[in-house]
Amino acid sequence: MLPFYGRRLSRKTKRFDSFDLENYKFFFNEINFSDIKKKLVKRCQNVNLEIGFGKGENLIFQSQTKKKDIFLAIDPFISGGLKLKKKIETLKISNIFFSNVTFSQFFKVVGDLNFKKIFILFPDPWPKKRHKKRRLINEEFVKNLAKITLKYSEILVVTDDEDYSNQILKSFSKQNLFKLLLKTSDSQIFEYYKIYPTTYYRKAKRENRIINLFIYQK
Repeated sequence: MLPFYGRRLSRKTKRFDSFDLENYKFFFNEINFSDIKKKLVKRCQNVNLEIGFGKGENLIFQSQTKKKDIFLAIDPFISGGLKLKKKIETLKISNIFFSNVTFSQFFKVVGDLNFKKIFILFPDPWPKKRHKKRRLINEEFVKNLAKITLKYSEILVVTDDEDYSNQILKSFSKQNLFKLLLKTSDSQIFEYYKIYPTTYYRKAKRENRIINLFIYQK
């Protein structure tokens, strides 16, 4: 699996903020994830995952829409985690657990935990030809998704990059592990499937970019 490319800690983020985050009760890492898993097993609820939660907009929305579900979320950027922490505290949310680990790191520790729904909204398209190998979604990634999902689990992917859209279709179709339930650029479908119009979504709309939504089912 691919390494992480980019700056985890922004220049504006203070070191003590990062330390505070790492000690937050809803934050997990590769070491303490086993403790989180034990809590989830005891609660016996549907568990969902968001890969690359950004500012946490969709994650917060999902957690409030389905308060009986559990939501795990990963994003390597510390600044997004700090913003999410503030929202969790303000809204007194108790069904979100999040981390700054990459998907490859998370996959190594997730074990036998399976997800009912996985959100991947606007993953970095790495548009330059020499950088395409850095994209999250490829054939190996799809194989790994199959290992952490059960029958009828859904994968929701959103991108506004045409080339990436084609790669997503190709990566899923080659593996034949999930069936494509829906591919659409109809923005009303986003409301129907209760996907929050994130910052990236609004920017893409302002720039009149075609936004594709893929829904795959195992």
